[in-house]
Amino acid sequence: MRTPYQSVHQIARRHAHERGDKVYAVAAESGFEVTFHQVFALCNQMASFLAKRGFKANDRVSVLADNCLSQMLLFHMVQAYGATINLVNCEVHTKNVEQILFDVEPKLILWHRDLAPELQAIARAAGVEHYTFDDNPVPSSTNEFFALLANEPTLSVPLVGTPQDFALINYTSGTTSSPKGVCCSHEAYFYVNDGDVQAFRLTETDRILEYRAVTWCSPQILSVCTTLQAGATIVLARKFSQSHFFQWVQRYGVTVSAGVPTAITMLLARPHPITKADLPTLRYMTTSTAPIAPETFDAFQKRYGIPLVQACGSSEGGFMFANDPDAPRRGPVGRPTPHINARFIDDAGNDTPVKVEGELFVGGIQVFSAYLLGRGNFLPTPPEGYRTGDLGYFDQDGYAFLTGRRKELIIRGGVNIAPLEISTILAEHPSVLEAATIGVPDNIYGEAIACFVVPQPGHSPSVDELRAHLRKKVSDYKMPESITFMDAIPKSDRGKTSREGLMKYWQDHVQSGPRS
Repeated sequence: MRTPYQSVHQIARRHAHERGDKVYAVAAESGFEVTFHQVFALCNQMASFLAKRGFKANDRVSVLADNCLSQMLLFHMVQAYGATINLVNCEVHTKNVEQILFDVEPKLILWHRDLAPELQAIARAAGVEHYTFDDNPVPSSTNEFFALLANEPTLSVPLVGTPQDFALINYTSGTTSSPKGVCCSHEAYFYVNDGDVQAFRLTETDRILEYRAVTWCSPQILSVCTTLQAGATIVLARKFSQSHFFQWVQRYGVTVSAGVPTAITMLLARPHPITKADLPTLRYMTTSTAPIAPETFDAFQKRYGIPLVQACGSSEGGFMFANDPDAPRRGPVGRPTPHINARFIDDAGNDTPVKVEGELFVGGIQVFSAYLLGRGNFLPTPPEGYRTGDLGYFDQDGYAFLTGRRKELIIRGGVNIAPLEISTILAEHPSVLEAATIGVPDNIYGEAIACFVVPQPGHSPSVDELRAHLRKKVSDYKMPESITFMDAIPKSDRGKTSREGLMKYWQDHVQSGPRS
């Protein structure tokens, strides 16, 4: 039986009444705490603030900040009123931030007072009402926005919107150089998180450690929203810290920790003198956002005795598969979560048999509503569902295994990178005739970026010259590990770039030697 829908405001109100003084969120570094009663009061103050400015359903608030309690709470506060929240990833290139704000058309922009000056300039240039805020939701002379909110009543005001209106717009890198906005309804996001509460067996007694960027969908639906829906507690860190990770688990009695292969590999690289016996509260650690090597999975569990629970999701569909925390398996990404309809299909759209590879097709109440492709340009999700581009199969027990991607995205440390963007920018250099980019295996990040360049006749660009060209236009995390010069890019008989040919060349000529 499906759980009845509840809005964020209804959830916050219920917890304020039932467990008002319980801590909902704590900052891992400082120990600053926010109770459920305070969350509900902030939601009401935000509603009053937005109502006075005539905000309606689907009107948008953009927030630019790295992880902090204020940023995370604003995520809830805007949705509780019924408007649309847009958390902007500040690590992307400035041109992408500018494009996102142009396309989203926010009526209000909020940013952390320590935001990079060039990003502050872009936010101001949007020409809409804007304010700054600090790490914690406390009124002060340095916390402009929360000082304003302190003047608003903490009682409920009339709300806006329906369950089908947009709750949020998250951005994903997609398969092109331009980010795509993923628009999710209030109803869809409720059921994404309700399904995750069930799949990950979360209760009000859990304390979840999250250190990944809250601008990603995965931290939102594993930690930020599930803790609110379950009446649990989130321990939010600014970022992963190898030296502080186990201290946080012990200090805050963490029961579940988010995980990515990069963090797991780092904890293995510099082992700590600690085992599961020293962490009595910790039930398990998740691993998602990128594939984890079997040897890494086994070595981590052998070294620390901490169960790893594999899962798989996307911005468009939320967590689609998860292993049972009480009986996790290594290899499969899990069984379908409660509110997702997942199939593997062939090119004709027919379900593939057990252990026969097909493309993942998902639908159901929790999938996204539309892509925001540009200002006012929406591409609705087909009612029956959509092809994800992931390849895989079900085994006889209903567990899903992923084997590859039709899409050519590179997943580096859990972050999606479009190779076409890097190739296009390289090809803009006057000494470059042609360029291609692929993802290659990397022990730390899962995948690294490898570029291949054919110089213009009579030109001899250097690797340093091409790196300097790239740095002008892409973020640091999109910089390639290697740039290799070739006489010609390998092609298929149809003239398309042969990724298999590039991979073989990399294995034969680059992997075994020093990287450029």
